Amino acid sequence: MMKKLSIFLCAGALALTLAGCGGQVEQLETLEAPSSSSGIEEQGPYPDIRYDATLDGLCSYMKDNGAVAGESVEMSYKEIGAAGGVRYRFKFDGSTVQAEFYQFDPDNLDQRAQECLSSVKEKGFFTILGNEVPAVLNGDFLMIYTDPDKDEANAAQAEKVEALFKDFQQ
Repeated sequence: MMKKLSIFLCAGALALTLAGCGGQVEQLETLEAPSSSSGIEEQGPYPDIRYDATLDGLCSYMKDNGAVAGESVEMSYKEIGAAGGVRYRFKFDGSTVQAEFYQFDPDNLDQRAQECLSSVKEKGFFTILGNEVPAVLNGDFLMIYTDPDKDEANAAQAEKVEALFKDFQQ
């Protein structure tokens, strides 16, 4: 019964997400690629700034270090057993990028959370609604980074974002 309820909730969340895709075109903030010819040295990481070990702290850290741009939108996080989740959507090098961050409460992990975290630890992805979703873990945090463009600049940015995420101090 719980499995069916969970499937219906996930399907409902997906339907709402897809319904939001119609209509007006969303204007996305652009994250500029660092230019080596500009003479301006890239900022960050910021080792002297102390970020809280919270989802907000992680988001501030990622934004300050040029990993994401724009405003975050709260995500439906209960489907994976997380305690909170946000998404950033922005343009990078002409591509629409999506970065999602989720925080788990290690003292209150339900079966969905345990399955999700175990799968990411073992395989580098978790499965939801029959789809494999690549993800990265750092302690109580999970990141999903999606960029359909795999050219050199975008691949370098994806590596930078993953390294920053893994370096986030809890």
